[in-house]
Amino acid sequence: MLEPVGRSGTLTEAIAGQLIHLIMSGNYKPGERLPSEFELAARFKAGRGVVREALKALSIIGLVQVMRGKGTFVSKRETFLTRPLSLGVKADTELRRLIEARKLVEVELAGLAAQRASSDHIRAIESCLARMQGSIDPERAEEYLDADVGFHFGIAAAADNFILSQFMTLIRNLLQQWISESLSLAGVATESLRQHRHILAAIRDHKPVAARKAMEKHIAKMADRFLLAEKSKIYTTLKENSA
Repeated sequence: MLEPVGRSGTLTEAIAGQLIHLIMSGNYKPGERLPSEFELAARFKAGRGVVREALKALSIIGLVQVMRGKGTFVSKRETFLTRPLSLGVKADTELRRLIEARKLVEVELAGLAAQRASSDHIRAIESCLARMQGSIDPERAEEYLDADVGFHFGIAAAADNFILSQFMTLIRNLLQQWISESLSLAGVATESLRQHRHILAAIRDHKPVAARKAMEKHIAKMADRFLLAEKSKIYTTLKENSA
C-alpha cells in the first residue's frame, strides 16, 4: 500500500502526496489512526523527521488531526481544507470576498434546488427549518446554528451538483462562524428565520428565479449583520484593552 519514495521533488512532498492519495481514495477512513511515524518512516524508507513534516503539512490543510500521545487520525471529510481558510479569512477585505463567494455559489444552488429538489430533499430542508423555529430562543443558539447550517447544506444536496456542493463543504467552519456571530445581534434569528421561509417556499414551488432572489436577499442581509457583529466585537475588544 505504501511505497518507498523516490528522489524527484522533495521527500516531504512525495510522502505527503502518497498519504493524500491513500486517504482520498479511501484506504484510510475518517477517524482511522494512521501508522506511527516510526512505521511510516520504515515503509517509506525515509527519516522520521521527513515523515513528521509530511504529517504536519496534512494537518495544516485539515486532512489529518495529530493528537499528542495518541497518534495521527484521518479527519472527517467536511473539515478538509477548512482550517487554513478559517485561519486566513480574517481581514475585512477577505470577509467581503467570502460574502461575494457565497452570493455567487449559494444563489445558484438555490436556483438549481428549485429545479431539481425531490420530495425527500424538500422534507429534509423543511425539517431543518422546523428545528430553527423550535430553537429560536437565545439560550438554544447552538441548536439554531446547527439547524441553520443544515438548511444550507440541504439546499446544496437538493441542487444535485457535486462540484458546487463541495464549496459548501469547503467553507463549513466559516459558515458556522458567520451564522454564530450574526446571531449575537438582537432580532437576527427571527429575521433570518423569515428569510429562510421565503427560500424554502420558492424551492418547494419549484420557482428557480424566486429561489435565487430569496437566497441573494438573505445572504446580503446576513452579510450586513455579520460585518456589524465583527465591528462590534472589535470595538468591545479595543475598549476592554484600553480600560
